[in-house]
Amino acid sequence: MRRRHTGLGDRVRAWWDTMPLMRSFFLYAAACVLVSIVASLLLMATFMSAYDVLQRKAWEGHVDVEGGPYIYDAQEDELVPAFTIDLSTTDRIVFLGLRSETPYEQKPVDYYGGSLYNAETGAPIGYATLEMVRDDPSLTIFDWGGNYTEQDYLETNGHPYVSTTIDAADLADYDARERAERVAVDGEFLSLEQANSDFIVSNVGYYVSQYDSMLETPLMFALRVATGLTPFVMLVVLSIMFFRRFYRRRIGVPLAIFCDVAGRVAHQDLDFVTPKVPGREFSQLGTAFEKMRVSLEESQRELWRTAEERRRLNAAFAHDLRTPVTVLKGTIEMAQMRAARGEAVEEETLRTLGGQVERLESYAQAMSGIAKLEDRTVERTPVVAGTWGAELRRQAQDYVSAARPELGFGVDMQGVSPQAELSVDRSLVEEVLGNLLSNACVHARGRVALTMRLDDGRGLLTLRVSDDGDGFSPEALRRGCEPFFGEAKDAEHFGLGLNIVQTLTRLHGGTVELANADEGGGVVTVTFDVGKAA
Repeated sequence: MRRRHTGLGDRVRAWWDTMPLMRSFFLYAAACVLVSIVASLLLMATFMSAYDVLQRKAWEGHVDVEGGPYIYDAQEDELVPAFTIDLSTTDRIVFLGLRSETPYEQKPVDYYGGSLYNAETGAPIGYATLEMVRDDPSLTIFDWGGNYTEQDYLETNGHPYVSTTIDAADLADYDARERAERVAVDGEFLSLEQANSDFIVSNVGYYVSQYDSMLETPLMFALRVATGLTPFVMLVVLSIMFFRRFYRRRIGVPLAIFCDVAGRVAHQDLDFVTPKVPGREFSQLGTAFEKMRVSLEESQRELWRTAEERRRLNAAFAHDLRTPVTVLKGTIEMAQMRAARGEAVEEETLRTLGGQVERLESYAQAMSGIAKLEDRTVERTPVVAGTWGAELRRQAQDYVSAARPELGFGVDMQGVSPQAELSVDRSLVEEVLGNLLSNACVHARGRVALTMRLDDGRGLLTLRVSDDGDGFSPEALRRGCEPFFGEAKDAEHFGLGLNIVQTLTRLHGGTVELANADEGGGVVTVTFDVGKAA
């Protein structure tokens, strides 16, 4: 026999189908998390790419301005980029700027000549001007702070700085007022401004804040919100999808199969095989369902067989009752006619009536005995084959000698291991053997034989009873085990012997077979299940 080679796919499928529910749920959950992470990253990258495109478009015509510090140049009415010089541990600050050149500090990304651009927005990086502040609502001027007087600290309880926006149109008045009210710049710094007109020195500085959100469109805001919510939304959506798939394939399908199986069983439709279901737990439940179905099917078949035998038994009983009933009816009518003529009832008539009544009583007892046989309980006990076989040999010899002393009797027990242990209902087997020997003694001419065989591997005991009579007719071979069947019935034999043998043998898990020997005579072979009881 060639071995069927299974591929990797078949092995993986078998492994998946037999996986416990807990482990398969963990794999579904892990796959859900992994897919949600990958999908979230891809979707977030898509949203951010779209956001970047819209952001660059929104920043067209705008400058990404440096925050400051700046000095207001009243002479030019302009903001001049500056840097700060801290004079002490207090808030004394000097703001120093150049009108002709732009001083700066080294930074990773700066614009001081208009040649650098912001990588995110694509806007040029540069310093703010008053014109830009007036025209661009995203730019706002704030006071840098510093150089407050002691009176300022006293009046504000130590916190003179207040972050307030300054209107570009009021910057000149605000700068003049604040320069006068704050601590003045030392003379040595003022000398720089006096010595070089390019320098501008001030005790008041400013910074320019650029609100990027004012350039953000509703669509850009929606993309930014969507980017933040994507991981959570994807996890929820994919969790629902994966759980629905897990429930449908690992729970819903098995439950539907089991509901269908239960429904078919409830309607007594047992002609099917329980389908295989995924999951170790449901697979075990499916195996239990299949065992239950097989058990119910066997019970149903046994009930059908019993009902069919009972039907045939009743039909045979009704058929055989016709003869004594007819005789009784005819005899009674004859007696009534004689009585009408004034004649006495003959003794022969009374004997006929009594004989038919006894026959009816025998039929009734036979029917009662058959009904009791079907309800008989098989009570197995352990026996040693050699010892019990010797007892059967002796009982069989005694039975044949008592029934017909002139018959020869032979026993063959070579097929039985003396040390074998059997589990049998001794009285049942002995009753079957008695019926077989009784039937053989009636039909034998000169010899009856008994053969015993034991199939220890299958746990089957075989008894074979043969005679040298005329054998079974074709009709008897076909119907010999039916109740009340007989080709030569009389008042004492109703054709129930082989039917009783069949009933008892089936109770013991065996079968009955009728045959004719090649050399002539009938052969009845019965088997019994004698395996050790669990």
